[in-house]
Amino acid sequence: MTSNVVVNWLFEMRAGFILFFTLVSGSLFGQNIITPQGEYMDTTLNISAHCAPPYNIFYYQIKGKYPVSSAILLADSKAFLKQKGGKYTGTGYVTFRFFIDCEGIMSRIRVMQTDENYKTIHFEKAFVNDLYQYLKTMDQWKKNIDVQNIKNANYMAYISFKIKNGEVVNIIP
Repeated sequence: MTSNVVVNWLFEMRAGFILFFTLVSGSLFGQNIITPQGEYMDTTLNISAHCAPPYNIFYYQIKGKYPVSSAILLADSKAFLKQKGGKYTGTGYVTFRFFIDCEGIMSRIRVMQTDENYKTIHFEKAFVNDLYQYLKTMDQWKKNIDVQNIKNANYMAYISFKIKNGEVVNIIP
């Protein structure tokens, strides 16, 4: 009887460990959620208590374009990807859409991937994750915006990476 108890205990511990590892391993590599509405790199919506509720205000409505030129962003992204050392493939566009809160913090990041004919595709996950990591280095977003009667407004922004044969050839903010 004692050996049956030990065997059952070991089986339960093993099953518990497998379940725990399966649940935790997904978060070790970051969130990438695919829903019928789209693909999201980050599903959080962090809004500071100082910020207004998240209305649908776009960066171009408030002159909130990123303050660094596309040429500099392109050079920086190429250097960032080179440092990562990945060998990437594919041609098309990877576009990130996200919210910027009144403190300049990015959240609720949606990724859209298309080929050069704007048909939905998926680039290599490592490539998209590296572009996402570069995106997170962009920290000069416009802050504390007042628009009409909304103080400390949040806004939505986009960044598109044009890819040719696995290399970023243009950035469209």
